[in-house]
Amino acid sequence: MQKPVATIEDTDPIEPIPVSDICLERGNTSSIESDPYMLKGYIRDTVQSKFTQQVVPTRDGRKQRKVKRYYNRQNALIDAYLGSGEEEQFEIDDALKNGGKVKFAVNASFICNFGLFVIQMYAAVSTGSLSLFATAADAFMDLVSSMIMLITSRLAAKPNIQKFPVGRKRVETVGIILFCALMTTVSVQLIIESVRSLARGPHDSEALHIIPIVFVCIAIFAKGCLFVYCFILRRYPAAGIFMIDHRNDIAVNIFGLIMSIVGSRFNVVWFLDPTGAICIACLILYSWASTAFEHMWYLVGKSAPQDFLNKLVYVSVTHDKRILKIDTVRAYHAGDKYYAEVDIIMDRKETLEVTHDVSETLQRKLEGLGDVERAFVHVDYEDCHSVATEHKALYEVKVKEVKEPFVKRIQQKFKSKSSE
Repeated sequence: MQKPVATIEDTDPIEPIPVSDICLERGNTSSIESDPYMLKGYIRDTVQSKFTQQVVPTRDGRKQRKVKRYYNRQNALIDAYLGSGEEEQFEIDDALKNGGKVKFAVNASFICNFGLFVIQMYAAVSTGSLSLFATAADAFMDLVSSMIMLITSRLAAKPNIQKFPVGRKRVETVGIILFCALMTTVSVQLIIESVRSLARGPHDSEALHIIPIVFVCIAIFAKGCLFVYCFILRRYPAAGIFMIDHRNDIAVNIFGLIMSIVGSRFNVVWFLDPTGAICIACLILYSWASTAFEHMWYLVGKSAPQDFLNKLVYVSVTHDKRILKIDTVRAYHAGDKYYAEVDIIMDRKETLEVTHDVSETLQRKLEGLGDVERAFVHVDYEDCHSVATEHKALYEVKVKEVKEPFVKRIQQKFKSKSSE
């Protein structure tokens, strides 16, 4: 089976990738300048069952599904490669089109969380239900966390070049982690209170009235509408985190309301109310702890997936014919987006003006990609050097590896002398 796209299976950045090693020939006509390797010809229509039957003539449905998944992934890669030059303009147009919608989602979520907190606190105080207290505490933490998200979103949208030269986009990631920390804290406290209630045994509770139930149902309906709205805008960090929040609140409030009603109506199953509160708290704890760990790795600098690195290789290779090889490609998280580092090889006889212009335009092109926040392009004239000599974090490791055997030999020498 022929693979149309040249990929890097070995992620070791020491071996450079010559442009001549890309197996597909460039097109010579001006009509395919945007597609120099004629990748459009390798897009396959996997919707038609005839195609998979031609590739896999047997009636093995499992193999045909695997083939379909393979070509769907290949089509997505080709679309990503060919559309890389238009991502910057698309992002600008998208921000102009949906920026107001995201702002509305954040503000509406804040107002809804405030109203939900008032309603649920009234229901919890009037009934004394632990499950409703759990949902009210969740609503209060949502209110505080919404304020954090509102502040961080506005800070990220107003860069201060003097104090923050590369912008304040990462403050959204920090806000999400603070959001998660607050939610996990209240979850642990709810678990403690519910366990105490179970330890005390059966106790009398106020009966639920129709008015608190109606109020909670209205709040659940409002949360459902906002969940659908934020789901549409989920690719934006602020809207995505509120989507998770609304989804959790819908499940939490429905479950908490059911547990509270059953626990108050039937004294035999009094334990359902605190048990429901524990289940709600555990759900909140798991959801936000996993979200916090995911975004924590973004701040640490988690590497980009291999498909994205391949995309950077394609963009760099097709940028200019004077680029002889791609030496090293790195991309890692710096918040929600990536920092990209690309080392290219050019002829040593090229003038400084040419190398500067090629590298700067490539840098600008990479920064135009939707997932790239900043790009760094380094130009070299040879590829015989070790990648460990280029950056402090790499050559310090090499120095440590060299020093450790030497230190061990000295220690063994002193041990032998002392034994004598």
